Order: sequence, then structure tokens, then C-alpha cells
Amino acid sequence: QAFSRGPAGILTSLPNMVKALGVALVAAASFHGAAAFEIVSITPNLRRSAAAGASGDRFMPQQEPGLFAGSSAPTGLGLAGAVAAAAAVLGATLRRASRRPVVGGNWKCNPESMKALDGLVANINACDTSKCDVYVCPSPLHVAYCADKFTNNALVTPQNCNFKGCGAFTGEMAVEQMKDMGISQVLIGHSERRGEFGILPMENNTTLATKLKYILDAGMTCVFCIGEPKEIREKGLGAVLAEMDVQMTQIYSLLDPEKVIIAYEPVWAIGTGLTATPEDAQATHAGIRKLIAEKASPAVADGIRIQYGGSANAANAAELSAQPDVDGFLVGGASLKPEFAEIVAAISKAK
Repeated sequence: QAFSRGPAGILTSLPNMVKALGVALVAAASFHGAAAFEIVSITPNLRRSAAAGASGDRFMPQQEPGLFAGSSAPTGLGLAGAVAAAAAVLGATLRRASRRPVVGGNWKCNPESMKALDGLVANINACDTSKCDVYVCPSPLHVAYCADKFTNNALVTPQNCNFKGCGAFTGEMAVEQMKDMGISQVLIGHSERRGEFGILPMENNTTLATKLKYILDAGMTCVFCIGEPKEIREKGLGAVLAEMDVQMTQIYSLLDPEKVIIAYEPVWAIGTGLTATPEDAQATHAGIRKLIAEKASPAVADGIRIQYGGSANAANAAELSAQPDVDGFLVGGASLKPEFAEIVAAISKAK
């Protein structure tokens, strides 16, 4: 990712690359010098150092139980094995470090008047996007007006699309129409379209998987929403993750960190003022990432960005941003206010 962004991207990512290389070299030296050990599993588990500052970018390797087994007798682990182990550590560290924060503003069916759009656009243009990606989801009637209004690389991201293209599909939007307007990203699967809040269900897991493939085949990127209602959350984290697995089962094979963002929305927190505690948000995000590691691949899990979408605002953004598996936010009501820029600033500082 750093190299794909050119010299600026390389310079921005250089500190994390150096840290990761240091971890890898120490690992290699340790493994080579201690030939008594045999690698059983090369699955690095990185924890944040207690000495890490507000930037949150300092990692320490944490040995998992059963990672190594051995005795005082050499087992034949040579330099090649040590280098392979170091490469695994380096690769995982860089993938984690390369998860650039991302914040989206979902305007839903707002505002009532087009006269208010310029003020909302100004709020987005006030965001510093040098360390954070930003996207905005205007209502369908406002997409065309907003398409060329952002001056800081914020992406206009429509709230839905069909999976058939142009034609006799009343009330729908096609990615071909979006691409013609210079739009490259679309959001699908929001809980309000899945049938929450008494709204007629417009989506299910099968149609959403079909839409995701259609979007990716068209060369666009996607924000894919998942989440659980209150009755599932009350059963505990295990029930929540079981539901997340159901919602992702048909898309695991389509997940690509460069093309798909996962937006986790605790449905019970949307628009209610309720918010998951930072610890609960982290536990859920880590569980989702574990599911992706098991059912897609560890590389996809390490690289994919997972946003939190439950009543995030300027007051709670800093604490939520400190969680290692929270890579950004999908913001509802607060995206209609100037405080949206504060949310972007909070996660940019934390990551």
C-alpha cells in the first residue's frame, strides 16, 4: 500500500516499516541463536506496548501459548527457518500498520432542502484527510450535486445499488451510472435496508453477496455493513459473532482489503444515543477479524478495515479510536454537524 501511494506514501509508512523490520530481525536473531527451539506455529499476536503514546502505533510481540516447543537439544532449525519466521512477523506487522483509518458520513435521508447541502459539504471539506480516508453517503437525490464538491479527496459513496445494471428497475441505482459520474465506491447492507426500525426489508444476505460481487466486478470498492439487533446482543458476544458469521458467510471469498471495508453497526446503538463500551467494541471487532482470518485468510483479516457504526461522535471517538481493531467509524447524526471533523481528527491522532 505504501509503495502504491508513491514517495509520500513510503515516507508516511516508513516509521512503521522500520519498527516492523526491527521486530523481524530480533526474531530472526533469537530463533537462529536458539536452535533448541522448534517452531510449532508462526502466528504472531501483537499487543500494544504499555509505553505506547497517544499515537497508538507502538507494538510489542506477544508469545502465544504453544508457540514454541523444544529442549536443550538442537532440532535442526537453521537460518532459513529463522528468516521465514521473521518474514511472517514482518508481514503481519506491516499489514496491521498499513490499515489506514477511514471515517464515513451517512447522511441517510437528509437534508430536507438542497439549500443545506453546501453547509454539509463544508463540514466534510474541513476534515484533514492527510492521515485518514473519508467518504460521504448523500441521499440518492443529492448524489449528483455532491459528486464534484469535495476538495480533500473525500469519496462520494451512494447508499445502495442494484445488481442488474441499467434497465427496467424502477427506484434503483446502477454502478454504471455511478462510474459515469466519477464515483468509485458504494455502500450496501445498512441495517435500515435490512429491515430494522420497522422498515420493509429490502436486502438479505444472499442479495447483498450478489451485489458485492457485482460491485467488485465493475471495478468499484464497497463499504459492506453488518450488525446485530439488541435481542442478539443481550445473549452475549458468542451470539453476536454467530450472527456476524451468518451475515458474512457468502462474502468471505470476496473480501479484499484493497476493495472492501466492513462497517460493523450494533443496530441497537444506531440513532439511540447508546454506544458500545470501547471494550465491547474492541471485543466484537477482534471477533469479526478472527472469523475473517479463519474463513477467508489471516492476510485478509490483518489488512481489512473494520469501522464502528454505533452512534459515534466527537465525545466518544478518541476512546473508541484507541482500540487496536477499530479502524474507523461510520457516522450517522454527527456527520450532519461540524463535529464530524473532530471525529476524523481523533482517529488520525490515535492511529
